[in-house]
Amino acid sequence: MTDKRIALLIDAENTSYRYIDEILKEINEYGTVTYKRMYGNFTDDSLKAWNDIAVKHAIVQVHQPRYSSAKNASDIMLVIDAMDILYNGNVEGFCIVSSDSDFTRLVNRLRESGMEVIGMGKGNASKALKAACTAYKNLEILQDENAEGKAESSEDNKVKKADITSIVELTGYIDDIISKNENAGKDTGLGEIGSRLIKAYSDFDVRNYGYKSLSTFVEDMNRFEVKKEGKSTYVTKADLKVSKSDIEKFIRKKVETEPMHLGTMGQEVHSQFKNFNVKDYGYSKFESFIKSMQGVEVKKKKLQKYVKKK
Repeated sequence: MTDKRIALLIDAENTSYRYIDEILKEINEYGTVTYKRMYGNFTDDSLKAWNDIAVKHAIVQVHQPRYSSAKNASDIMLVIDAMDILYNGNVEGFCIVSSDSDFTRLVNRLRESGMEVIGMGKGNASKALKAACTAYKNLEILQDENAEGKAESSEDNKVKKADITSIVELTGYIDDIISKNENAGKDTGLGEIGSRLIKAYSDFDVRNYGYKSLSTFVEDMNRFEVKKEGKSTYVTKADLKVSKSDIEKFIRKKVETEPMHLGTMGQEVHSQFKNFNVKDYGYSKFESFIKSMQGVEVKKKKLQKYVKKK
């Protein structure tokens, strides 16, 4: 934990009171909370549970009745307070707890002023809101992490893991980091991998993928090795290159009797050779790899590309 001062602003009308323990535990990892405020019409029956939360955790309730059914006065009050706190210069960061995409511009404005902004909300929040934040934390994942042995339905998992970056994309990004460092004669530290993933993907959190540590997450990609040298931990590419001739034999056999869609062929190759990466063979695209082979060709038919025997 650092001594960074953080303003915690909770959109109570958009957030369940049941997440309060996860919110406070997570934000304490980023610094010291000096402002604790929640916003809503607390006379509303749906928000009455927040009244006890406010007393228990010493959170200031900013009660805002609705003046119009078409306007959310609480959201406007949160924005006004955020800007007041920003101009007072008493904090180095904000935590905005809401899944409401309407706060995207506020987050952008705070970032423009050099503030770190931690977003917290549901996994199905808009990509724009997640991207605007320095980091975005999925409250559903955090709650499951704290609830030992809690059963969850497959439908719940679909919601919680909505819109997270694919492991395939993350693997490619890590591969590029290591390649660039190798070309510059530099080692790649595990800490560098973690910090650059967070900067590139604001919603990145290994817990979103069912892991508790970055090192295990990276190792399980099966393309990298995590090595410890003294107090330092480094990540290198694993020597997993498959023989090109074996891959070519597999492809030729697949199209021996009939053509196969290029995309389907790619899936078949990745399924058969788990660690296949076309870049390992000097090609940027799978199609280029196919075109380099003897005895097969890529043909276009009705806007679709197929691999066929010559």
